[in-house]
Amino acid sequence: MLVEIKQLVREREAVLQQLTRERNHGKALQQAQHAAPTALRLIRQRVRLLERQVQVLETAIHETAIHDAFAQDQALQAKLDLLLSVPGFGFVAAVTVLAETNVFETLDDGHQVAAYAGLAPAPNQSGLSNRKGRISKVGNARLRRIAYLAALGARNSNSRFKAFYESLRERGKPPRLALVALARKLLRVGLAVVKSGQPYQPAFQRPAQPQCVT
Repeated sequence: MLVEIKQLVREREAVLQQLTRERNHGKALQQAQHAAPTALRLIRQRVRLLERQVQVLETAIHETAIHDAFAQDQALQAKLDLLLSVPGFGFVAAVTVLAETNVFETLDDGHQVAAYAGLAPAPNQSGLSNRKGRISKVGNARLRRIAYLAALGARNSNSRFKAFYESLRERGKPPRLALVALARKLLRVGLAVVKSGQPYQPAFQRPAQPQCVT
């Protein structure tokens, strides 16, 4: 059933991309000096159709996940619940992450999941900080997009992730670069939570590394 969910979330991603293109096309046409009413009407019709298709696909994702895949696999359901405990991950985002990573089956740490999503920072050949927020285009584009969208939600949540984003902005990081870093952090935390079997704990502090005594 995880294969079917992956097909649904990928179809949703494809429709969302079409929807974005049509909306942008409509905005551009509206700003034109002479916009043909018939063209605008057809664009609006396509936008409404695509919006309905997104709703149909999200309903199908919920039904397939809840009534089939996760209902038949308690271990899979437990991992979904763990990922949902992380601020920023809604149901569709969490299901998408699990489907695109095969439930983190072959990913062992945060570095691997960031690289797999294409969210690892791009190397800067000049040695200076990368202030444009460019990221590697190698990796799973669907996972990268859903992590970025989750970061948008986490940025507005009352959580440590919001504080993390704001601290990056205060240090002069551009908004997009700060969101990319937050998306990377969300995936790393999500993997750690699922692997540990323990829900996300807002007050969790990473143990201090022992200092060498000389």
